[in-house]
Amino acid sequence: MTPRRRKILLAIGYGAFYWLMLVVFFFLTFPYERLKERLVHDFNARQTGPDPLRLEVDSISSYWLSGVEADGMRLISTPPPDPTGKPVKPKVTTVEQAHARISLFSLLLGRRVVSFGAKAFGGSLDGSVTDSDAERMLDVELESLDLGQTPVLAGLIGLPVSGKLSGTANLVTPEARLSKAEGKVSLKLAGLSVGDGKAKIRDIIALPKLDAGELTLEAEVKSGQVNVTELAANGPDLQLNAQGTIRLRDQAEQSILSLSAEFKFTDHYTNKDDMTRALFGPSGAFDLDAKNRRAKRPDGFYSWRVNGSLSNPVFFPSGGAVPKKPGLPHAPK
Repeated sequence: MTPRRRKILLAIGYGAFYWLMLVVFFFLTFPYERLKERLVHDFNARQTGPDPLRLEVDSISSYWLSGVEADGMRLISTPPPDPTGKPVKPKVTTVEQAHARISLFSLLLGRRVVSFGAKAFGGSLDGSVTDSDAERMLDVELESLDLGQTPVLAGLIGLPVSGKLSGTANLVTPEARLSKAEGKVSLKLAGLSVGDGKAKIRDIIALPKLDAGELTLEAEVKSGQVNVTELAANGPDLQLNAQGTIRLRDQAEQSILSLSAEFKFTDHYTNKDDMTRALFGPSGAFDLDAKNRRAKRPDGFYSWRVNGSLSNPVFFPSGGAVPKKPGLPHAPK
């Protein structure tokens, strides 16, 4: 080896060693504790309203040099005080572990690729976001996420919900505009059930558990329009079918709905006990509502049109004659 080549190799070696040590010490001395405190503080400071959420995180550390990992994340919701003065138990939604990592190699090529994942609710979530000047790509895979372990969700709808969610979602948004999105969504919610026979609707009625079986969602996204080709469940207690379109807007909450839906409580559920017979049986209380009566078809299904925006959906009863073909009724003229 010539002296000149030896000097070049030594210079490269010293430079590589310098940058390696710089990266190592950066990650060893990074203030992860201060990052955790900042994230928790900023999230909690933005929570307002009658039922604010509170975030707690056990620890944050590095993840494969260019990422971060959080362990023991908890979203805590404290219900309003009980009028009788009984202690109110907070609702806690726990994420065991979550991580996010940016690809350094992709940055050299002018793209930003962030991979992420989490272990939560007895299952897992994995995905990635690829961002460039031309488009943004989102890929997500869900595996057996148990909705029964998310009490925050139960608080939103007012009743306990259980079922394991699995599936994939792939979305491409040119120029990062949702109104131009392309992609596909395929989800299955196995063992879907609502209620537990104890929780009361509006603190009045505690309905028996409703078993909806497996809920399937299949949708294609073309030029910013979501075509819902299948949204169905055929369980022991409930039959449900829906289809239609959602015109996406860049502000997601402004997306326009145009959906048809029909559902029916089975005889197995309406005859489950005196409560269900009084509510959903022949001439039951459910049909005393004028809109429900207009939505009910001769075959026992309740048929609806859903319009408006994603943030403010509007439901129109569309009952009447049974459609000639199995499926959904056409929109009323």
